[in-house]
Amino acid sequence: MAIHNGDNHEAMLYFAEDEVGAVDTAGMYPASTFLGMELVDADSVMLTFRAATNAAKMARITMDFSGNFKDACRAIAGALNSNTMTVVADEANGIYMRYNGGSFSGVVVVDDVS
Repeated sequence: MAIHNGDNHEAMLYFAEDEVGAVDTAGMYPASTFLGMELVDADSVMLTFRAATNAAKMARITMDFSGNFKDACRAIAGALNSNTMTVVADEANGIYMRYNGGSFSGVVVVDDVS
């Protein structure tokens, strides 16, 4: 699914938790709001997006990954430049992005931070 803005297409990244009753259970973020990706520990990453609402300043998504951090970064960069919707990590449905040398996996945390 591509998001149309006139003649422009913007990539969207989708993340979902498997947490019943949680406040922030899923989020879809446009590429233009991406702020960065950092290593949390040896097998976890955190992606940060500028929040779409005024209630929060940022959205942070944490999840596990396998393989090389550089390859995980390349996969996210590819998704950000794809002009399509990419499911990066959908814990609720067991769908995770695979990339050369690894994949995202495990518990997904979608959190709005002020």
